[in-house]
Amino acid sequence: MVKLVIALVLVAHGIGHSMGILRVLNLATVNPAWQGDSWLLSGVAGTAVTNAVGLILWSASIVGFAALGGVVLGWLPADWWAPLAIGASAVSIAGIVLFPIAFPTVSTLGALAIDVAILAAVVWFDWTPGDLPA
Repeated sequence: MVKLVIALVLVAHGIGHSMGILRVLNLATVNPAWQGDSWLLSGVAGTAVTNAVGLILWSASIVGFAALGGVVLGWLPADWWAPLAIGASAVSIAGIVLFPIAFPTVSTLGALAIDVAILAAVVWFDWTPGDLPA
């Protein structure tokens, strides 16, 4: 049961990144204050590149966290855990840093908390899903 809850949290976290994709594609407005720009990229790279970077970061986050859910449930190899966890969390944090107002503040803080918790579990505590009870 614990594995299922953790897997669901990971997958839900990944799906949450779709809010950025929806805005960039003009399908929905998640945070009316955000117009799809990045404090760092927009002035330098322009709208098209900024949108492409956002789409890549959020898509990679969705795939990465969905795969992490699969690892937790034993559907994917356990060896994938650490690289996927570090990569997906780093990509998610990059998206948050580049687009800090893309999501509502509560969502941004929650996402950051999950990313940091995953990184701490993997990097500092060497935690793996194999440590969970069956």
